[in-house]
Amino acid sequence: MDGDVQVVYQSLKPELKAAHQRSTTELGIQGNSLVLRICSEDLVSMRAALNGWLRLIRIAVEMNAAIES
Repeated sequence: MDGDVQVVYQSLKPELKAAHQRSTTELGIQGNSLVLRICSEDLVSMRAALNGWLRLIRIAVEMNAAIES
């Protein structure tokens, strides 16, 4: 499990460089968990950022599983 979290984190890390006007994102690892922190000026941008990050996380997890199988 630790390796999976690390692989997902490393695959998402480049996305943190993208500049967004209405939200900021932090991504890290805490124990066996991936920690995502999104700060936003309003609810609409929070929802958009969260949906985007959850989509990216799902894709990274699915790709990691496909590679391992």
